[in-house]
Amino acid sequence: MLFQSKTPDYVEGDGPINYLDDSGLKRPFKMPQKAYIVLAAFALVALGIGVYFYQDIEGNISEFMTSSSASVEENLSRDVSYDLPLLTDYIDVDNASIEQQLIDAGYSIYNMSSEEDVANNALQLMKLPSDVSTADAMLMLANGIGSLDASQAALLLNGSWNLNVQHGESTEMRLRYADFTSGDAQAAIEAAMASQGFDPASVLAENGSGVDEAGNTFMTGTVDAWGYTCTWRVSTIALSDMYNISGLPEDALYVGIRLSY
Repeated sequence: MLFQSKTPDYVEGDGPINYLDDSGLKRPFKMPQKAYIVLAAFALVALGIGVYFYQDIEGNISEFMTSSSASVEENLSRDVSYDLPLLTDYIDVDNASIEQQLIDAGYSIYNMSSEEDVANNALQLMKLPSDVSTADAMLMLANGIGSLDASQAALLLNGSWNLNVQHGESTEMRLRYADFTSGDAQAAIEAAMASQGFDPASVLAENGSGVDEAGNTFMTGTVDAWGYTCTWRVSTIALSDMYNISGLPEDALYVGIRLSY
């Protein structure tokens, strides 16, 4: 048996041309009631799945943040010491001797000097925390401290410092480190001065303290060493202004000690 297709309906037009009847297309479209029920059921199921995954993700994030915070706190409470060197002991010492004397003193030293530094009679050393190996430090420093997460940064920065020495017509030494204990700029400066034996009475009467154009709180003065009258400067700024690392203590500071003649 052959099926016969339905002959399309036409409407008369002007002249000899007839047009297909489109009245059926102009009728308002209305979903059957059962379709609405099925659609609502799918929507409820999707909503339930979304809520489940949101709660699961939120729980994982909360658990991660709690774990990360605990790890940062653990790394900041380690029994490590900064053992800041007295810059006046090295102000007139050559670079090779500075490094060797620090190693002989028991410091774990990582020489970060580049070929350009060596050519320019400059030295860059990092004293590592006693529980961080040179190999681990190199891995953490590969992409810069700013690339570390809070736990890694706390592990590396707590108990470490950087020493930069530049010899030329004059000598300049810079010692930098993170301070997680002082809590405010003035306390951090006073602690740094005490570590170097800088006398508060030696602070310059004019422009000897304040806040510089970069936002560093500072104090500066003079000290005698190796027959020279050296100028010292201690400055500090929020650690967050140095490294954009979320999760470190908000009151952590970055301290710089400079000695020159």
